[in-house]
Amino acid sequence: MAGTGTDTVPRQRRYPDGAPGGAHGVGGRDPGGRTVIEHDVVEKAAAQAVREVPGALLARSRGTRARISGEIILLRLRVGVHYPHSAREVAARVRGHVRQRVERITGKRIRHIDIEIAELVR
Repeated sequence: MAGTGTDTVPRQRRYPDGAPGGAHGVGGRDPGGRTVIEHDVVEKAAAQAVREVPGALLARSRGTRARISGEIILLRLRVGVHYPHSAREVAARVRGHVRQRVERITGKRIRHIDIEIAELVR
């Protein structure tokens, strides 16, 4: 190969737990810093999760509201239900699906989800 040549290989860094950066694996050091997840991100994740539930749609005005306190999330959802689906069944499916999605995405725990059935759509 043309260009610069070398007969030596640079010395490789060594980490206590064997992982690059030393922050991965059991017994690794704390990488420092923190991750902040804003309520807008939680609201968007919840809104998308509502759209994934058959028979449900997000209400037109202010469909999701999230409050975050440390590692706990409180959600309020305004949901529409497609006629002739059962409002209670759709709400139960929405609650379960939103909880699973948002907890997986954020790593935080949802304490409760309040659901307001705001409209019935044909």
